[in-house]
Amino acid sequence: MDLLKNPAAIFTTEGKYVLSNHFFKKTLNLEEGFLRSKTINQIFKDTIFEKIKKSINENKFYHQEIQINRKDYSMLVFPVIHNLKEKLLLFLFDARTDYEKEELLNTLIEKSPAGTFIYKNRFVFSNKTFQEITEYTDEELKNIRPHEIVHPKFRDDVIQIIKKRLSGENLEKHYDLLTLISKSGKEKHIELVTTTIKYQGSYAGMGVCVDRTEKVELEKRLNYLYTHDEVTGLPNRKKFLEYLDKAVRYAAENSHLIAVILIDIKDMKLINKEYGYSTGDRLLKEIGNRLKDLFTGVDYVAKVGDDKFGVLIYAFKNLEKLSEKIEKILKKIEGTYTIHGFKIPAEIKMGISIYPKDGKSFEDLYKNSEIALLKAKETPGKKFEFFSKSSYSEISRILNLKSKIREIIQKNSIKMYYQPIVFLKDEKIFAFESLFRLITEKNSIIMPKDIIPTAEKTGLIIDLGEKIIDSVINFSRTVPEEIKLSINISPVQLNQPDFDKNLLNKLAKAEINPEKLIIEITESAVMENVGENIKKLRNLKDNGIKVSIDDFGTGYSSLNYLKKLPADFLKIDISFVSGIGKDKSDEMIVKTIISMAKNLGMKAIAEGIENEDQLRFLKQEGCDLGQGYYFGKPYPQNEINRILEKGL
Repeated sequence: MDLLKNPAAIFTTEGKYVLSNHFFKKTLNLEEGFLRSKTINQIFKDTIFEKIKKSINENKFYHQEIQINRKDYSMLVFPVIHNLKEKLLLFLFDARTDYEKEELLNTLIEKSPAGTFIYKNRFVFSNKTFQEITEYTDEELKNIRPHEIVHPKFRDDVIQIIKKRLSGENLEKHYDLLTLISKSGKEKHIELVTTTIKYQGSYAGMGVCVDRTEKVELEKRLNYLYTHDEVTGLPNRKKFLEYLDKAVRYAAENSHLIAVILIDIKDMKLINKEYGYSTGDRLLKEIGNRLKDLFTGVDYVAKVGDDKFGVLIYAFKNLEKLSEKIEKILKKIEGTYTIHGFKIPAEIKMGISIYPKDGKSFEDLYKNSEIALLKAKETPGKKFEFFSKSSYSEISRILNLKSKIREIIQKNSIKMYYQPIVFLKDEKIFAFESLFRLITEKNSIIMPKDIIPTAEKTGLIIDLGEKIIDSVINFSRTVPEEIKLSINISPVQLNQPDFDKNLLNKLAKAEINPEKLIIEITESAVMENVGENIKKLRNLKDNGIKVSIDDFGTGYSSLNYLKKLPADFLKIDISFVSGIGKDKSDEMIVKTIISMAKNLGMKAIAEGIENEDQLRFLKQEGCDLGQGYYFGKPYPQNEINRILEKGL
């Protein structure tokens, strides 16, 4: 501040004093200690701070004549950034000073954070900030006419304003957002205030500007992201639906056919987990590029979901032509992609609806494409599905099942079964795995395999899981302390925030020892959110709950993550156990899992044991525990204590 030769002070945007230079204190004959607690209004009695704020908001600076100690001064106030916060910079000038002298203008503006310039036919003065904005030196600017650095779309208007200012026409201060072209060709967006002055004997234009390029570019970027997908650069779902709406209205007027194709990339979540999100993003970008290459003109391509693309086929002549385009998509998109050194197979499913047969509004067309896609995804071997009324039947089945599940949960019509898990060395009971059945009003039973997929898709697995956990905790009071109870936990449950804390709270409230509980999770459940899920499992294990990895060997797992899992048991999937005595490959897999469990400090549990040969093999290989019909089927809850008393 003391480098400035004129009195200068900085205030907050609320008008409170911050600091000043030596000349400011000397001119006002005030001490720093007095100034610290003052505001602009208290220091300058004639100054109305509200007027200052209003003028800065409108013009980006404030000017007034003021008398200090019987001497006339001109006061100039404008905003600056000080210590990363917006402040107000106040200058005082001797009112008798000749402002046409360039050296005094330099005092005012050379150190200003705002770009300042004066022009006639060419620039005649510029400060350092304006030179930095334009990337031209002062000498270069003196050879440039002002309109020459203005973006072409603003140029004609700027030329007219310049002419009027140089002719002395009485113009108001002009405030604008303007785009300049810098020396390097970059667009620079500035907030600009211009006025007419007398300079060196004739009229001139003077401007003060602030560089807003970063702000404008950010706004552009946000607007772009509002309508486009960041990874692929394609329009997003919002933009796709807007275009589809226009296309449907035009097709209605001109009797055209339209097809909406939704394309789902299978197993994208697993690809992201296995190869990393950057590789997954690169795969999506490559698929997007291939789709763009396929469709040009009035056809439209967008990314309408995390792993879903949308294609609008416009004005095709007949179904044969549409079929050709569908075949082109399959040929172009499906296959193996080499990305970051990985060979990644991409498989797609498509759902298709046609205007006007499958809907006469853009909402119906899109919805029916989603229904067709869902049908295709649930039909093995089917690459695409056209919307049909039978699709509605399938969706209705899911909705009806969803309704039944909700009703059964509300009525607590859940019947619990328990299947024994035994020590293989002596066939004594170690634990029981809890299983459930839903009972309808007509006393028919819905099995878990018919329930869980729908419950997970609809989120009802959360409520269902809570009921099962509560039931198992209550039942644990009735079984001996040494007998453990195992609960299957869905990926959706595990991914819930605070799943671990909520489970521990339930046990604490019920005064149940956590060591009585085993939770069974699949590999894929952990892989969906590895970092967070490992933390949750670690917390559960540290508090006494045992952790079992279910169906091991069938998932899309990584051995790198397996060694980090705080698990106590590896459960050998029934598909491998059933191959014992029949398939050498299955036997080798079983041996490997048992060995792996031991090396990782875990116990191996074989499920689905049905005969003596399987049991003999598992004992020989050192498998610790087992379950299956050889030892006992799942028993109703009310029979468990009898089994514990009499034995299996």
